[in-house]
Amino acid sequence: MNDLGLGTQYPIIQAPMNWVTDAKLVAAVSNAGGLGVLGTNAGQREVTPNPKQVEARMTAEIQKTKR
Repeated sequence: MNDLGLGTQYPIIQAPMNWVTDAKLVAAVSNAGGLGVLGTNAGQREVTPNPKQVEARMTAEIQKTKR
């Protein structure tokens, strides 16, 4: 195992691309042995200036990723 202290099998890190990432991509990268990272607006299609709404959306994506 090629563990770099990140708990990954391969030294591949998927960037947290703001609008491009979502739970499916992050889970796929992580399940393949890399490090998947959610972007701030992961899985979203609409802009919101409300920080609480961003928090709720991000929490939902984190939960989807865990499942």
